[in-house]
Amino acid sequence: MFLLKNNLSNLQKSFLTFLVFNFCLVFISCKTPEEYFKNQIKGPVELSYNPIVESIRSEGDPIKNNVTINGNTLPAQDEILLQEDLNRAFIASIDGWIWKVDLAKNTSEPFVKTPLLPGGMVFHPKNQDIIYMCLSRGKEHKDPLVDGPGIYELTISTKRLRKIGTRVPLVDKTVEPSEGQIGKFFPWKDETKIPISKLNETNSRYVEKADDLTISKDGERIYFTEPYDHPNSILGVSSQSKHEVLTLGRNGHLWKYDLKDNTASLIAHQYTYLDGILLEYSNSEIESSILLNELSKSRLIRLHLTGDKKGTDEVVIDGLPGFPDGMDRDSEGRIWIAIPVERSKLITWLHKHPFWKSLVLYIPESLLPVSKKTGILALTPNGSKPIYYAMHNGSLFSHIIVVVPGKDKLYLAVYQDGFKGFVTMSYPNNI
Repeated sequence: MFLLKNNLSNLQKSFLTFLVFNFCLVFISCKTPEEYFKNQIKGPVELSYNPIVESIRSEGDPIKNNVTINGNTLPAQDEILLQEDLNRAFIASIDGWIWKVDLAKNTSEPFVKTPLLPGGMVFHPKNQDIIYMCLSRGKEHKDPLVDGPGIYELTISTKRLRKIGTRVPLVDKTVEPSEGQIGKFFPWKDETKIPISKLNETNSRYVEKADDLTISKDGERIYFTEPYDHPNSILGVSSQSKHEVLTLGRNGHLWKYDLKDNTASLIAHQYTYLDGILLEYSNSEIESSILLNELSKSRLIRLHLTGDKKGTDEVVIDGLPGFPDGMDRDSEGRIWIAIPVERSKLITWLHKHPFWKSLVLYIPESLLPVSKKTGILALTPNGSKPIYYAMHNGSLFSHIIVVVPGKDKLYLAVYQDGFKGFVTMSYPNNI
């Protein structure tokens, strides 16, 4: 035992002490994790820290020093959709409302109540009166839902909400990715389409968690992420999402609803915690590739839909210092990524020593150490080079969930229970 103690690092010693203390409390609370979390723990995984990202980290706390928080009525948010030409923005809030913000007057008001929690939102590229959005559970629902998680359409002028789709095709999860592939991926015209009207109990299932979405330039194809498909999945930062990050489950799906032919199709699966999403174009009006954040693996990946690399996937940048979530492009094509939570050295150590993960699952969420640090990251247009990185210590807010670039400022959506306000920040001078 003496030799064991001397061979342990300070981090390991602290962690083992933490475990012993908490197991005493666990026996009192009688918390039992879901079997699927225990079953999806695999072998050791080493997640590094990208030295280039670390080298450009801004000194101090520029987020704290430069943000403006307007108003005290707007609840915490999952998404911000800007219409700066009209001096307004639409906000997906964690109170289950779409809020409207007057950018000139810095005022906000509830606009439309949604059946479930609103998440990612996009405008129709050819009709700015239409918003497409993800809706998901914000809490556990014991009774069946009439309007479940999925993709919905909101007409701004009439406040009319219409369901696009809440079912997706069944997937054969026994099929493993090809050698050299990250996950299983179906490129342009290689996917199997099923009419949405013909999705039923035998060939499909309900969407468990619609998280983020994007739409093609012609407004005909909606792609959306389902980070994991566990029963009764909940949107946002929850014990469920934390367990998914801990266990590195390969449950991430990417779906497509084709609005022109009203079909649903699987684009990708067997990825880990797919979240933020962007479409890319080369010399065609048809999307050539898709950028996705694999949140739990702290990296950005690309799926090639067309071209010489059609059907392949690749890591664009990895070793990110936190868990990448929502992302967007500014007018110069740079990619801005939100980092809701900093990646701790402890979670990185647990990935290398997965035996301990099964024990950690039994610890009540309230007792787990979670960093309050949150930040933003900017990359070059192709996503491979970091050009700005800053972290906030959590004293003003935690969980920046998405960074939305405006004409002359950044808009930060804060997903923290109890937070109120509309957060903006000037563009950094050093990019």
